[in-house]
Amino acid sequence: MKALNYYADSWRRYRDFRGRSSRSAYWWPFFIHPFVFLVLGGIFATIFGIDSDETGPEAIYGIAYILPSIALGVRRLHDVGRSGKWLWIALTGIGCLPLLYWFLQPSSPETSEWGDDSNTARRDEHKPPQKPGDIFR
Repeated sequence: MKALNYYADSWRRYRDFRGRSSRSAYWWPFFIHPFVFLVLGGIFATIFGIDSDETGPEAIYGIAYILPSIALGVRRLHDVGRSGKWLWIALTGIGCLPLLYWFLQPSSPETSEWGDDSNTARRDEHKPPQKPGDIFR
């Protein structure tokens, strides 16, 4: 159940904009998130009798997952040797293409300013940002 460990880790490290995340640490939560969203929607629709065109409490989950997904994207960019500031290009729409390319790339083997290779780095060595300037380097 390594996939669920990656998903839980994305929630645990929601404030960690430093460090690195491997491809599998990024993609497993990316694919599990919509599944959890749909399951929550089905559960709440059954309990509260919500129609399919109404938004239920699962929207709160979707909004809550925004920060962990941004932190995960920044760490993934660090893992391929890019600054987390590159995540801003997603706002252009077309910028999602280079981001997708970078997210699909293998981990950079060398040590960078964001830490050791994510495949060998220990999880507990990552520290949350200490000041606002540490969020995006």
